[in-house]
Amino acid sequence: MPPSHSPRARSWRQLALPLAALAALCSAAACDSPSSAAATHLYVYPGNPLFAASALLQSNGHHAEAAELNAVADTPSGIWAAGQYGEMQEVRQVTLAATRTHAVPVIVAYNLPDRDACGKFSSAAGATASGYRSWINQLADAVGSGDDIIIVEPDGLPDIVRDCLSPAQAAERYQLLRYAMQRLGALPQARVYLDAGNPGMFTNPSQLAGPLERAGLRYGRGFSANVSNFQWTPVVVAWSQQLERALGRKAGAVIDTSRNGRGPYTGPDAPQWCNPPGRALGPAPRLNPGPDGVDAYLWIKDPGASDGPCNGGPPAGQYWPQYAAALEQAAHQP
Repeated sequence: MPPSHSPRARSWRQLALPLAALAALCSAAACDSPSSAAATHLYVYPGNPLFAASALLQSNGHHAEAAELNAVADTPSGIWAAGQYGEMQEVRQVTLAATRTHAVPVIVAYNLPDRDACGKFSSAAGATASGYRSWINQLADAVGSGDDIIIVEPDGLPDIVRDCLSPAQAAERYQLLRYAMQRLGALPQARVYLDAGNPGMFTNPSQLAGPLERAGLRYGRGFSANVSNFQWTPVVVAWSQQLERALGRKAGAVIDTSRNGRGPYTGPDAPQWCNPPGRALGPAPRLNPGPDGVDAYLWIKDPGASDGPCNGGPPAGQYWPQYAAALEQAAHQP
């Protein structure tokens, strides 16, 4: 099977403006007084760079293109924490702003040592086990009592199962994943999901049951599936339900539907997971979408962010408005 791509975090330069926007939305007095009402919908990040790209197109008279980008930006998507400067302040501000509007933000923890061991596009030089534990503690403090959905380490466990790590690296990673799940899972309101990969990686999801348990699944709500990938939603639903049966207990799934509107790419471009052409936005994010055992459809991967320097794209994590617009256009074509 073709390897699945490890999702990419946006650069800090791209997040500087969003922080200013959040500060304007969320004064200290207001944000320090969170409402006790239950969250009812997913959070739209007002600082998504696609909003600025849409505004520029609008000002230049490209109204149709501006509307396409605005539609993507105005859909809730994941906010990635990946060891970047200022990200904990961002997570805290997002969490508090979401609380005020009874919304649920999606936060993605992506900072393991030796991360992206299979894909090799998003490695983090100099990461250490002790540094990672400290980082997880900071993330937990930033989320606090927020009603956040937290996706723990996309591809982190699949990298182990696919033998992309040495035995020593794998043993350390199991320890770090357990630590992250236990620390984040102890937060009072957070809904924590450990990433399990996708059907393109593992045709038989039952082989993941033991590794998920060893990595601390029991401390969270369940697992994430199809993160940054393109597998059809019904296929991922059935795969997730099979995995839950293999686990032998309730473990809800959250499924990334951000770019799977036309399923996986099967053309000649390689790698097939990296900015593949002809893809489309998938089902809109929503909580409790209906299938048994599925807690949410989410856009965990921000469709505006490039997978990497392939198929004409910029480096991993940088925003690529043209690709986002193409995904939106394709979603409305037969």
